[in-house]
Amino acid sequence: MSRVLALLQKIFISFVLISGSCCAWADPVWHCSRSDVQIANASDDFTLASLSLDREVIRLSLRDLYSVYQGATIKLSGGLPLSACIAGNDINLTNAAMSSIGSNPTIRRDTGTAKNLYVVQNEPAMLACIAKNHPAIGYLSQATHTEAVGPCF
Repeated sequence: MSRVLALLQKIFISFVLISGSCCAWADPVWHCSRSDVQIANASDDFTLASLSLDREVIRLSLRDLYSVYQGATIKLSGGLPLSACIAGNDINLTNAAMSSIGSNPTIRRDTGTAKNLYVVQNEPAMLACIAKNHPAIGYLSQATHTEAVGPCF
């Protein structure tokens, strides 16, 4: 019995080493800034008092997401440029995020070339960057909901 367990343990360790990942590594979650959208509440017969503020995340395509991280200027409806936040110190999370959209993990970080690309140092700074540079996109290690930021996809 102990030989079987030892064999299973070796197989599991080999699988982890071959795949290059384990349970501790999570896929990044893409986050977008929220927009202010007024919606009517049907229960009040669409009176002015029934308008409430609903903060939806901005909508963008995967092509736009890819392009902004390549340094292209992407303008959303209303003509506002899309900003992108990147975690400079968390290479593993950044590589995973860029790989998830088919982008080169060593993207251009030259702020002269990519005007709307902001390098941050940690996840709290990533949340602040997305909120401050609306409309903006970034990634975190887990889904996070705030009044200004939420998961996009």
